[in-house]
Amino acid sequence: MKTIKILFTAVIISCFSTSASAWGKEGHAIVAEVAFKYMDKQTKEIVTKYLDGMTFQDAANWMDVIKDDRSMDYMKPYHYVNFEKGEEVKHLHGGNLLDELQKSMNELKNYKSMSDADVRQKIKMIFHLVGDLHQPMHVGYGTDKGGNTVQINFEGKGSNLHRFFDSGIIRKQNITTKKVLKENKTCKSNRKKIANSSVIDWANQSRSELESIYDFKGAKISQDYVNKFEPLVTKQLYDAGVRLAAIMNSTFK
Repeated sequence: MKTIKILFTAVIISCFSTSASAWGKEGHAIVAEVAFKYMDKQTKEIVTKYLDGMTFQDAANWMDVIKDDRSMDYMKPYHYVNFEKGEEVKHLHGGNLLDELQKSMNELKNYKSMSDADVRQKIKMIFHLVGDLHQPMHVGYGTDKGGNTVQINFEGKGSNLHRFFDSGIIRKQNITTKKVLKENKTCKSNRKKIANSSVIDWANQSRSELESIYDFKGAKISQDYVNKFEPLVTKQLYDAGVRLAAIMNSTFK
């Protein structure tokens, strides 16, 4: 963060004035912070202008914050897409994570002909949906609602598998933006390879981890299980941030 303070204006710095607090809030904030690191200076300034005082972290969490607003219920299916075991991951039209993310990316390319309010909403949606797509349970099985009906117990506390991957591992292992960047340090050419792929590719990447995530006996989750999946969590958060930055850089170049 010291580097950011030196290089950028106070307006942009304010995007990180709040601490990241849960794929839950912490996870989405980390994705936004990784993206900030890899956005061009001009892109940061443009996105900051359109967010109109909202921090990057809050923008990334906006779609979760509005879940209690009944007028926004139509967005609830946008957070996930389901495919049963053995089904091919493919683009499905209408009201799902893959379709809404791709549509929002396509629409934002015409931002100069859109109102500021519409641009702001599309930015917030893309910030959030890119994060969701990299949480494997958001490209899960419909039969268990993306792991929401799979009850688990960790250190004597009950939860469900989806929530545990949303925020449980992040909190237990104290995963921060600094840790994500340190454990996934890549050169510019490798970041380009990560970014130069499609929304379907990103979904397949998440989906490929599902079978191993369900590899535990009974309902009890051990610390060994958590240790095993910490690298996956940090990688998915990192890749999401790199790809989010690439989307913004490409859009506002």
